[in-house]
Amino acid sequence: MTNRLLLLSLCFISFIKIQAQDVHRTACDGDLIKLDSMLQYTDINILDDRGRTLLHWAAACKQVKVMDEIIDRGVKIDHIDNDGNSALYYAFSFQRDSLIDQMIAIQPTNEWVTIEGAKLIQNSILNGNMKQVQTLIENGVDIEIENERGTRPLELAKRVDATEIYDWLQTQGADVSKIRSFTASGPYFGQENPGLTKQVFAPNFISTEEFEYGSVFNKEATEFYYAIAKNDYPVIRFTRLIDGVWSEPVTILSDEKYGYNDPFLSPDEIRLYFISERNMDGSDIKEDHDIWYVQKTDDGSWSEPINAGPNINSEWNEYYISFTNTGTMYFASNVNAPEERKRSDQDIYYSPFVDGEFQEPVRLSDSINTENYEADVFIDPDEEYIIYCSTRPEGLGRGDLFISFYNVDGSWAEAENMCDAVNCVLHELCPYVTADGKYLLYTSNREIYWISTEVLDKYR
Repeated sequence: MTNRLLLLSLCFISFIKIQAQDVHRTACDGDLIKLDSMLQYTDINILDDRGRTLLHWAAACKQVKVMDEIIDRGVKIDHIDNDGNSALYYAFSFQRDSLIDQMIAIQPTNEWVTIEGAKLIQNSILNGNMKQVQTLIENGVDIEIENERGTRPLELAKRVDATEIYDWLQTQGADVSKIRSFTASGPYFGQENPGLTKQVFAPNFISTEEFEYGSVFNKEATEFYYAIAKNDYPVIRFTRLIDGVWSEPVTILSDEKYGYNDPFLSPDEIRLYFISERNMDGSDIKEDHDIWYVQKTDDGSWSEPINAGPNINSEWNEYYISFTNTGTMYFASNVNAPEERKRSDQDIYYSPFVDGEFQEPVRLSDSINTENYEADVFIDPDEEYIIYCSTRPEGLGRGDLFISFYNVDGSWAEAENMCDAVNCVLHELCPYVTADGKYLLYTSNREIYWISTEVLDKYR
């Protein structure tokens, strides 16, 4: 009897979760008739698995009529989700300019100005949205408001080259003398060893208000490449240690039609690999990502992008790149995923590099791959261990880092979640271990973090 009750309880919980997903998707689709029917037996303040209300979804999906309906039904206006964001934040974040005045007008108090004002104006500047910046200032957000890094709007606008916003803020009285500048010198940007406690990597120099990810040093740790999620099309940036001082990061790969991200150097460091959704001729964007590279020329510059070839790339997604000392490429792809799971099921593959060509990729075993998402793979150059991102029902966040060690019998051990060392309730991705084996870098909460590789010992 006890087992039967437990089974019924689990079924009921599953039903509630499915119901919650359905009603939020319905709000996003704007189907008022179906939504009205579902709300007959569903709490208006039902939350999804990330703590978001129907209003969060309606604001993100630009469903004005849905917003009006659920507001009339009493949805909580200022609810904060698991990431600390309100529906108003979603309207700004998704740049729903036509909804913002309405969203501001329905706020129960003016507390949002001090609670969310800094991150709202930050996102608006990062998106280059002058109208949103003006709206925020006009509604009481302090023009000198500081975000959690101590950055003021004028400083941020200058840092990200938002010239129009920068000029306008000055006309409104923003103080130029309060703009800070940052430099970095010495090995690893002059930072102290983070030990076994994860730390933001090179704050205010590499890790800034922008979304940084996919980082890699050269072997001497004198060059650093990383990606920035800039508007719709990510770019790759670069900085070099010159006479003990790191150069100002510059963009080396970008385009107005498609993105470049997930940089990784080949073992000989002659090639810089990355992923992009560009077509073969570079004329337009396509729906899937391929692996590409640029090659260093005799004068030290980089060539035009070169596709990694049909043995690696397919008509589906290929993601993230990592290499062994012998040149074997590890990467992720959904080429063999069932049609119904193409969006959620990536697997990790490897391809040996023989006589100048990549060979037919081989899928790793089920101790690594599951029916879920496995990607963002770092392979130890000696192939002793592998670290990657996976999204699994039992995971702690939206994506966790997993680690597996190579057994003496030639198999990979069952992967373990690194939750107690590096993961949190957010999304951990893009792992990379420095060539000296000392540090693990990875992305979380839209920033690059680092931690001593001593943390790996607990999983051996």
